[in-house]
Amino acid sequence: MAEILLEALGIYKGYGRIPVLKNVSLTIERGESHVVIGPNGAGKSTLFKVLTGELYPSAGGVFFEGKDVTRTPAWQRAQRGFGRTFQVARVFQHMSARENMLIAVETAERSRGAWIPPWRLAPTSALEARVAELLEDVGLADRAATVASELAYGDRKRLELGMTLALQPSLLLLDEPTAGMSQSERKASVDLIARVTRRHGISLLLTEHDMGVVFGLATRLTVLHYGEVIASGEPDAVREDARVREVYLGHE
Repeated sequence: MAEILLEALGIYKGYGRIPVLKNVSLTIERGESHVVIGPNGAGKSTLFKVLTGELYPSAGGVFFEGKDVTRTPAWQRAQRGFGRTFQVARVFQHMSARENMLIAVETAERSRGAWIPPWRLAPTSALEARVAELLEDVGLADRAATVASELAYGDRKRLELGMTLALQPSLLLLDEPTAGMSQSERKASVDLIARVTRRHGISLLLTEHDMGVVFGLATRLTVLHYGEVIASGEPDAVREDARVREVYLGHE
């Protein structure tokens, strides 16, 4: 039996009197790539915010590795193994790719209890090696000195992914990871995500609109519609579901 890494049970969440998530339940198994799809306004981003601790549900529970994290703040979930990227890459625009990655690596070290002397003027050789490894991992080794604002959009997304990997997450949550990318950038992004999650043994949960990306990554799909789960299962089965075709995928 597959091990459940993350479980959401009966999640309700609204803004004021407007319900956004209505009795949403899903599980993420260790090692799987689970994609949440649905029309705009289906509740995907709100679900991500609840799962990562940016928002707390009004009812229901979130469990990670069997422990209740429903009211655990986002920073503590990150320490436990959550990693997240956003629709718009969150990097330090006026710093180089190397400097961005160095901040991420040092932050990860501190979060694991490592003591870094405040008087240290330069990173250790071990930290520099880790930075170089991560930049190589996401294909930015030759752009280490480039200021983030001067990187192509797809490369900024790669940098954000690398900074998230610095935390050594066991679960990676990607919110619209290919939004705004060209077709070639999307393909490169799919290949990168698949490669790094396999290499590091990371479970994956993402939202995405591009069906090429969805079916290129998903081992399981969950479909949201007006805040409710209308289908969940293997990609081919979900793709043939009559209601999913009616409300989202359409008919060929």
